[in-house]
Amino acid sequence: MDLNPHIRRCRQILGVLPRLGVCLLLAGCMAAAPGIADLQTYPQRARAYLRPAAGGGALVAAAEQDALAADYLCRFFEPWDRSAASLDAAWAFWGVSDYRPDEGYSENLLPWPLADWEALVAAQRISAYPSLARPAITVRNVDLRVFPTRRPFFRNPARPGEGFPFDYFQNSALWAGTPLLVTHRSADGAWYLVEAGLTHGWLPADALAWADEAFRSSYRRGAFAALLADGVTLCDQNGGFLAEGRLGALFPLAGQVDERLRLLVPVRDADGRATVRTATLPLTGAAPFPLPLQAQLLADLADGLLGQPYGWGGLYGDRDCSATLHDLFTPFGLWLPRNSQQQAEEAGRFVDLAGLPPAQKRSRLLAEGVPFYTLLSFPGHIGLYLGPDPESGEPLLLHNLWGVRTVAWNGREGRALVGRLAITGLHPGEERGDVADDTFYRRLRGFTLLP
Repeated sequence: MDLNPHIRRCRQILGVLPRLGVCLLLAGCMAAAPGIADLQTYPQRARAYLRPAAGGGALVAAAEQDALAADYLCRFFEPWDRSAASLDAAWAFWGVSDYRPDEGYSENLLPWPLADWEALVAAQRISAYPSLARPAITVRNVDLRVFPTRRPFFRNPARPGEGFPFDYFQNSALWAGTPLLVTHRSADGAWYLVEAGLTHGWLPADALAWADEAFRSSYRRGAFAALLADGVTLCDQNGGFLAEGRLGALFPLAGQVDERLRLLVPVRDADGRATVRTATLPLTGAAPFPLPLQAQLLADLADGLLGQPYGWGGLYGDRDCSATLHDLFTPFGLWLPRNSQQQAEEAGRFVDLAGLPPAQKRSRLLAEGVPFYTLLSFPGHIGLYLGPDPESGEPLLLHNLWGVRTVAWNGREGRALVGRLAITGLHPGEERGDVADDTFYRRLRGFTLLP
């Protein structure tokens, strides 16, 4: 297999040095540069990898995209079509069986006290589930938690790949305007257990508003607008703050005046019920849903996110690998499931590469992958294939990545930190000397050709 040219240059240099010199050079490089060279080797702009023929071409036909967008809205609003909880107690409270207090560390990095754990389990009132079946909608961006608490659950932070930011109580993040079915309440009433189109979990009671039949009927009827970036401030006509808009959020479209769109934003009234206020946005912040599914527009949205911090399960409003892809494709009306394995296996036609040597995986990907419209799947990880690098021919991947696995000379495992949405090849970090050859290629399960 052809190596990344950066790796070749490093190995040519190292090959002419005495063994002691190599050790000293590697030690110095690792101390000075804990990350990976791909972040400097490859331009961190998705637009740099657009092919001229694909710049304005549609990735799917207009009629097919309309069908995909209709399916997206069905899945998005599906919680409002349920009359009862869809999950049994074992799945609704899966954290009780999957996590144990003696395996977890709280915010002070000390083990979870048993008494605190028992109180947390009791607060869920599992024997009374389900106690509600009430439609609602989020009125702000909010964390969806495995347990009704903001406290974290870290595994042993001394182990590589554990500790911060891997809070296992963080299930996902929901943006403002997400339809919900509320199925249960905590003992103190401060938290609700909800089902959303993507996933389920606990959220604070003040993050939602109750959606009666009249509200639901009006809200989901008509056209929608998709937000095109993070940090879009949604304000009413008097300048009052309504919500922080995020890429991946949808709102009803109330009309367009010149180059500005009028969006309906859900808010909570004094009685906790949902109503709407109108926000006006320029076309740079929002567009009618769905956008034409074109590589150029995908690249534009991706470039607005590149460099943003990695966020396990949406922690701190940041994104992990699968959330990035879900939000990136939302404006185009393509629904992706929440976790990486489901995205790989359910979002399109999965091409299984398991058991193939790295050279064959690379050849299949280059021959069959569709740039900007193919997902690359790894155990616990996923990213978007951008096509080959114009200079080296190396397949390139847009992915939100915490780090690359390293193994030191003494066998100690660690991570070469990336911690952001980045563009890399499939040899990331191999120039370091503590990253094994073909690490990513060996882990590559296959690729998914989107519909």
